[in-house]
Amino acid sequence: MLLRRLVTIPLLFVTAALLAILALPLLIVASAISKLTWAKGATSALLFVLGYVYFQLGGMRRLFFTWLLHRNHDDYIDRNRAVQYWWANSLKRWVQHCFRLRFQLSGTEALHGRPCMVFPRHASLADTVVPIVFYGSPQKVRLRYVLKRELLWDPCLDVGGNRVPCHFVDRSGQDSQGAVRAVRALTAGVGEVEGIAMFPEGTRYTPKKAAKLAQSEKPELRAMIERWPNLLPPRMGGTLAMLEANPGLDILFIAHSGFEPAAELHELLSGAWIGADIRLHCWRVKFEDTPEASKHREFILAQWDQMQTIVSKLAAGESCA
Repeated sequence: MLLRRLVTIPLLFVTAALLAILALPLLIVASAISKLTWAKGATSALLFVLGYVYFQLGGMRRLFFTWLLHRNHDDYIDRNRAVQYWWANSLKRWVQHCFRLRFQLSGTEALHGRPCMVFPRHASLADTVVPIVFYGSPQKVRLRYVLKRELLWDPCLDVGGNRVPCHFVDRSGQDSQGAVRAVRALTAGVGEVEGIAMFPEGTRYTPKKAAKLAQSEKPELRAMIERWPNLLPPRMGGTLAMLEANPGLDILFIAHSGFEPAAELHELLSGAWIGADIRLHCWRVKFEDTPEASKHREFILAQWDQMQTIVSKLAAGESCA
């Protein structure tokens, strides 16, 4: 951890200093090349990067003063969560402004009620903030997170995520059973006003990833890709562990369409995301309506069928009411 932070945190400040010096000439160049067909999003992408670095600095400053002033107080974790929520909401507003995005949310009744276990679709770099922005923050639910270990190279997620209850999963498979135990323990320890969020797919959907899985030697995996053309199959290890350890949370599913052009940072250059409609739909399954452990797998598969149906409707602009 220390070695990683000795790299990432100084690199953040060096990058911020360089961008402050080069921002104007970079914007001039981006404006010029945005006239090219393949780079229509150059200016928007650069503005997003500049804002991202700015909010990283703001997040690190807030995290530092939270540690300095509140590390021995009972509200230390909640204050760190407040920084996370500020950071996520700031990024959402900034990216919405840079790319002139239009957000439409349906199924809002599912957001109200007791805290939830949140299972969103994952199709973009940008949709990581969806559980916080659309559920945790507005509903004042303290969200625990299960995230991939690679996100520890993001300084704000590293520092903030290691102060509040989160788990960063090593997806290498070297200790898959250890990862499952950690996810189960994180879920079992959820407090009275807490929820927990995880992306069951484990990685963001792209057509390239789906096509690769479609060539798998496993017939079951090939069948799942055919069954869910807009999704990746849920990774059952962590997902089932969360369901088995569920202390009484309802389950909130979040489908969305419109994030796909932001699956990779370089894809933002194309301009395909500018003016996009981001449509989201939520639905809730009450804890009392979830099946016994032996049927959890079938339950998740059925919900993923519903996720595919809703994503298709959202992409076509159809109502999901």
